[in-house]
Amino acid sequence: MLVGKLFYDEIDVARNKVYIEWLIAEALSQGIKLELSIVGKDRLRKCDFVINRSRNYELALTYELNGIRVFNNSKFTLVGNNKLAGYQFIDEIGIHHAKIYLEDENNELPSKLIRKPNFGHGGQDISLVDANRVPMDKRIDFIYQEYIHDNIGDVRYYVINGQVVHSVIRIPQKDQIISNFTKGGNIEVYYPSKREMEIIDKVLSNIHIDFGGIDFIVSKTGEFLFNEFEDVVGSRMLSHLGINDTTNLYIKHIQKSL
Repeated sequence: MLVGKLFYDEIDVARNKVYIEWLIAEALSQGIKLELSIVGKDRLRKCDFVINRSRNYELALTYELNGIRVFNNSKFTLVGNNKLAGYQFIDEIGIHHAKIYLEDENNELPSKLIRKPNFGHGGQDISLVDANRVPMDKRIDFIYQEYIHDNIGDVRYYVINGQVVHSVIRIPQKDQIISNFTKGGNIEVYYPSKREMEIIDKVLSNIHIDFGGIDFIVSKTGEFLFNEFEDVVGSRMLSHLGINDTTNLYIKHIQKSL
């Protein structure tokens, strides 16, 4: 029987208790023993593979350097949890995104900017700021992004083994800038166009994702702009829409990979 370690930060275990139990049960049903491990409390021990849901890039790299397969790999964990690293990667492969401002560029800032934590996730601490009234915070843990005025919503593409398996559009409530489902955004199944899928395929041809998300902003004028990668995706949105196959597909992918 294959034995794997499922890593979480201790602070995230209680909030993800149901999903953790679901993963462990699904793995067991497919002949895999999956053990919950807490970052910082588990010594490096031999196992067949690691599922890293701790967002810890160094943890993934440590196991990889010891010859152990990690889902997701350290490269995707890095770009999925450091927005600047994600935008740099996207720039290198020629994908468009809303402009990032790291400093006051000769006072030629747009009147509105999206302020977000570089290492944040789940829509936490994101705000709309007036660049003429609020000085830019120069700390590296915050970034400022162009505000897309005609934003319809953002699309989450769920990816398993480098293939899109589901797409969901998150639509912010009226007068809100955050579209995350856990923050009150409305969600619908999304059917991407051929052009949009060509862009997604270009991203996926340059980085491997075992199970993760790619988010794109969709505008009323047809703009399709990369927003961010999501290294640790769950099932809340999909389950709300009656879709519950990703855990089964993910474990099948792990089994085939090993």
